[in-house]
Amino acid sequence: MPRVRKIQSIPPAGGRNYFVIDANFLANKHIPPKYAPNDKERARIEACAAWWERIESLLADDHARVFVPDVCIAEAFKVLARKYYEDKWFPSAVVLGQRRKRLSEDIRISTKVLKGANRKIRYHDVSTNRDIIISVDRFYELFMKNGKKVQIADLILVATAKYLLDFFDLPRELVHIVTLDKPLREGICKVTELPAAYDPTLKMHRAEVVFG
Repeated sequence: MPRVRKIQSIPPAGGRNYFVIDANFLANKHIPPKYAPNDKERARIEACAAWWERIESLLADDHARVFVPDVCIAEAFKVLARKYYEDKWFPSAVVLGQRRKRLSEDIRISTKVLKGANRKIRYHDVSTNRDIIISVDRFYELFMKNGKKVQIADLILVATAKYLLDFFDLPRELVHIVTLDKPLREGICKVTELPAAYDPTLKMHRAEVVFG
């Protein structure tokens, strides 16, 4: 079994943990386990909740930032809608509306906060700019060479992580990609220039195992 990189609850002096997250992980934060249709799905939701509890604790202590590509935010709302219209997880449209509202409130930043001198921004949405788009093409080739077929939103996620490393000089060891997509996670592991990737629903990536 490959060694799992630990995430330090207290990073080196002056540092933070930077989480780059996908749509499903973001959406699962806003789905109560009681709505899962079976034990397997309930366990997946609970595993994500355990990760979010750790991340929220780090955010509260100013030891973390969360980055979400703009396309993943849109996808997260789509995931919630699918849970109602296709998967029939939610019992009513009212419940779907409540879940959407919670997600919106979680990632929204008021103008008052943005204008504050001592503002603390927990979630950062990242626009799909030119540099990210160029990287998408390159990562598509790398993933295909390794036999990993992924969606455009997945490639934008990894390109965003690389963009944060290159343009904001974030330490690679403090950047963590969180995804529930197996081909994406396995593809990331094949590309040495990318940060470590985690799937909270895997036994070896459970919150109690990963967070130090």
